[in-house]
Amino acid sequence: MMRWLCALSLALLPVGCTHSAAESLTGSESQVYDLTFSSVVILLEGSSVSVKYVATSGDPAYLVVDTANISNVAGSSIDLTQLVGGQPRGVLQNVSDGNTNQLGISLGTVVLDQIPKVGSTLSGQFNATLTDGFTLNGTFSGTVNAP
Repeated sequence: MMRWLCALSLALLPVGCTHSAAESLTGSESQVYDLTFSSVVILLEGSSVSVKYVATSGDPAYLVVDTANISNVAGSSIDLTQLVGGQPRGVLQNVSDGNTNQLGISLGTVVLDQIPKVGSTLSGQFNATLTDGFTLNGTFSGTVNAP
C-alpha cells in the first residue's frame, strides 16, 4: 500500500518544474501566453522591486513595482494602477519570441511580506485584471538580489 501511495504521489508531481510550491503563475492570460516557468528572480534597484518568472524561451511574466512613498510596504495591498510621478506604480510585461509585450493593468494589487532588502528572502503575491480582460495572478518567494 505504501509503495502504491509513493508511486501515485510521484506521478502527480509536475514534471520539468524547478520552482518551489511558493511560486505560481495563473490566470486566464494563459489563453494568450504560456505561463509555464522554471524559476523566479527578484531584484531590488532603488525603490523598484522586479519579479521575473523565467522560462526556457522568454519570460511569461515580469512585474516591476515602485515602492517609493509607501509608509507600510510589508503586508500592505499596493495598488499597481496608482500613479507615481505620472507613471503607474506597477508594470507587467511578457517576453515571448524575443518580443516584449506590455500587459496593461486595469485593476491590480501586490502584497509583499516585508520591506525588500538585498540578501533577504521576499515573498508575496499579485493579482491583476489586464486591459484585454484577461487575468494574471502570481505568488513568489526568493532571495532579493541587486542588479
